[in-house]
Amino acid sequence: MKLKDLIEALAGEVERAQPQLAASLGELAAREVDDPSFLDAFDRYSGQAQRMGEAAGLAGFPGLQAVCAHVEQNCLLLTVTPPPEREAFVRFLRDWPALIVDHLRNLEDPSTAAGLVDHLRAAPVPMEEEAALKVMHMLGAMPLQVTSVAADDAPRRPLAATPEDVAIELPTDVDAHLLEGFFQEAPEQARELVALARRLASLAVDGADPRDAAEDLVCARRIVHTLKGSGAIIGLRGIASLGHHLEDILEHVERDGAKVDRAVAETLLDAAFCLEQMISHALGADDAPGQAQQVLQAVLDIANRIDRGEAVDALPVREAPMRDTANGADSRAARASSVPQVVPGAAMRVAVQRIDELFRVCGEVSVHSAAMEARLKAAASAAKELMSQNLRLQKRLFELETLVDVRALSTMRARSRRDSDAAFDPLELDQYSELHGTSHALMEEAADARTMAARVEEGIAQLAALQARQQRLARDMQHLVMGTRMSEVGTLESRLQRTVRTSCQATGKEARLVLEGARTLMDGDVLNRLGEPLLHMLRNAVDHGLESPQERIDAGKPRMGTIALSFARQGQQVVLHCRDDGRGLDLPAIRRRAIERGLLDASRHPGDEDIARLVLLPGFSTRDTVSELSGRGVGLDVVREWVGQMNGTVRLFSRPGEGCTIELRFAASLATVQTLIVEAAGQRFGVPSAQVEQAVPRGVGEFAALGGELTYRHGDRVHPALRLVDAVGLPVDTSRSLSECDAVVVRVDDRVYALAVDRLVDARELLVKSPGRYARHVRGVAGLSVLGDGTVAVNLDLQQLLGSRARPAVQGTERSEAPRPAQRELPGVLIVDDALSVRTFLRRVVQDAGYRVEAARDGIEAIDALRSFKPRLVLTDLEMPNMNGVELTSHLRRRDDMKEVPVIMITSRSQDKHRRMAREAGVDEYFTKPCSEGELLRAIRRHVAA
Repeated sequence: MKLKDLIEALAGEVERAQPQLAASLGELAAREVDDPSFLDAFDRYSGQAQRMGEAAGLAGFPGLQAVCAHVEQNCLLLTVTPPPEREAFVRFLRDWPALIVDHLRNLEDPSTAAGLVDHLRAAPVPMEEEAALKVMHMLGAMPLQVTSVAADDAPRRPLAATPEDVAIELPTDVDAHLLEGFFQEAPEQARELVALARRLASLAVDGADPRDAAEDLVCARRIVHTLKGSGAIIGLRGIASLGHHLEDILEHVERDGAKVDRAVAETLLDAAFCLEQMISHALGADDAPGQAQQVLQAVLDIANRIDRGEAVDALPVREAPMRDTANGADSRAARASSVPQVVPGAAMRVAVQRIDELFRVCGEVSVHSAAMEARLKAAASAAKELMSQNLRLQKRLFELETLVDVRALSTMRARSRRDSDAAFDPLELDQYSELHGTSHALMEEAADARTMAARVEEGIAQLAALQARQQRLARDMQHLVMGTRMSEVGTLESRLQRTVRTSCQATGKEARLVLEGARTLMDGDVLNRLGEPLLHMLRNAVDHGLESPQERIDAGKPRMGTIALSFARQGQQVVLHCRDDGRGLDLPAIRRRAIERGLLDASRHPGDEDIARLVLLPGFSTRDTVSELSGRGVGLDVVREWVGQMNGTVRLFSRPGEGCTIELRFAASLATVQTLIVEAAGQRFGVPSAQVEQAVPRGVGEFAALGGELTYRHGDRVHPALRLVDAVGLPVDTSRSLSECDAVVVRVDDRVYALAVDRLVDARELLVKSPGRYARHVRGVAGLSVLGDGTVAVNLDLQQLLGSRARPAVQGTERSEAPRPAQRELPGVLIVDDALSVRTFLRRVVQDAGYRVEAARDGIEAIDALRSFKPRLVLTDLEMPNMNGVELTSHLRRRDDMKEVPVIMITSRSQDKHRRMAREAGVDEYFTKPCSEGELLRAIRRHVAA
């Protein structure tokens, strides 16, 4: 059925339903709510409106579907409105069907759509202005839909399937982030497609009403369209090819009244199973489908019959579905030779929030283990003290017993001399007093107490051994959990290579990127955040560092420049070097620009290192013109800001004519930080070990005043110094001499300082927690950590505390004094596509080319995004839910603020009718998936520069 005929049928259906709606409305106006006649009339009226909305949605008219939904909303309020107050509802519910019929019969007249929307705005429960505007645009796009699909251009299609058409080998340079997004979405989509295909096959066997299959067809076509686009972007040709032809069949069946013949349904089911197995094979969870070529051939046969205009309802039904004819061992061997490079083994998807919570619990276990260790040490010390006390008590009791015996013996002998008749010595008659018995009993009790204390000490020692083992296990568990967060640097390589390539295309230079240490591990969150600074460094190396090919030849260098990125782990730190073999930094030009901007006094002559660091300041650039790659002064400033957030360091080394090297040092993980714990003014602080050069105990170095400034001399080196209590704002203990302070030598912004602290406490790996919303803006506080003894240590952000002191040779280096160009100066691009993998791919390509990007899933989300984002260009798909690309383009061309914005459509539809429909809507350029990155970027640059 043609679209025009479908609209006429829909108008006739609404027109025929008007008498029934009017009769039901009469009952609704007069009856009480609890009257059974009222409830029956309500069910008939609301049910009719709901069916009309569903029919409009299936026909592809979301505007009419929204109208029916708003009618249902107003109808529902009749159930809580007494009869005398229903007049406004009755008037609204009486007139809307006629307005819909008038609009469908006169699509070319824009006043019909306006009248219908005005009626919705005047309803007892009026439609909101924003929603009404969207409905108006969707209704206004209907004439364009009718005129654009009038022609029936048959696409060219192969007649025979080849093994190359069903190939599902992953490309070696596949983007890991795109692959991750595909693996997250595709399995669930494939399972849903199989379920829909099974239902369609069941309906075909039962000979059910075709209308029962209409909704399943729409959903299946949408899923196949998404899988096809994702497969094309990833490079899985088999999924893209099978999905492309399968989508055409589904579109034909949907257009033909949703009548699915049994043979077609069986082929659709085989194709769905084949797509599911292809995706499972790409995941490494199944063998390659050996029946893929046979399934594709069956799909091609049906699609070609449709292209020729032949009927597909007389195809023979196969007795049995297609089976996987591949040899299992061969298939597994083939998969073992290719797939494990991307998917090394069985994997399980776990939410990032769950991993973060697990990591938090591991950190808490470590903290409590340290607290238990401190308590056990205290208990062991108390047990030793108890043993010492018992020994002293035993000694006193021994002295007491001796004294009692001596005194008792003297007394008895004196008495015996007075009693001359005594025949026996007093000792022979065992003449002991009660004092003797009590002293002996005390000695025995003391001995028993000493034995018990020894047992307690032995038990504490055994418990300490168990605790030490538990602490080792907790540390191992923490490292294993940290491993789940770790990612290899090599996952960024394809993105970085693409950035260098596009930068060279934009500048006319030639360069190759060499990545060293690709297997270096770091926290996945750190790696994701590292992407943007790396892109700026590479663009800067291409645009500012490397010479043009002719200049390099004239200088005796190879025509193609080399940029080397090297990664290495040093303990808990990552050391990154970005080297190029270009011209090096133009230090005289940097100095002149600094003087022009007032950042440097012309009378001052700082060293080359200080001048080189000027390129890290916000808004600083030596270029007089602004291009896509340079001139805005936001490149290396982003690098410096990122390193500051990571409590790391950045250094620059340059030699004229030989190139420039940028060195970054930062922590490999954000969750735990190797920290030096110090004490000042009774408070404990954590200093990131990445910024600590040396911790020096008192007596080794010397603090002294030199020229009115505090300095610290250690060996042959003299560093500027300050008290830590002064830096953090705590009161200074004037009674404490600097000679009684320990020193911590730190490096901040490539400057070395010595901090005077009261005591060096410990060095350990700490779990850093957020200080909370009330303290997150406190200057110099990076987070809080709970120590083993229960005290809280404040983790310091030395970049904030000492950053303003770090460049004494340069004026105006505070961020507030060096205005940074607004981010809005970067051209903005709006990407609209319903497939996550396509959005991710386009976002990375466009961002890497130097543009700001916003993304939306469909036209409705895109319109919402335009409230706060003003793009210079729009990239949109054709087929999307809610509002497709044609409707979105029509909406943009009607807006005063967007009608001049270029629109590029990227779709898998290559037929002339789709191109004509896009052109009539106002699309400037039309690309078919998969499109060339270079051609797309050239088109973007051309339209943005226009």
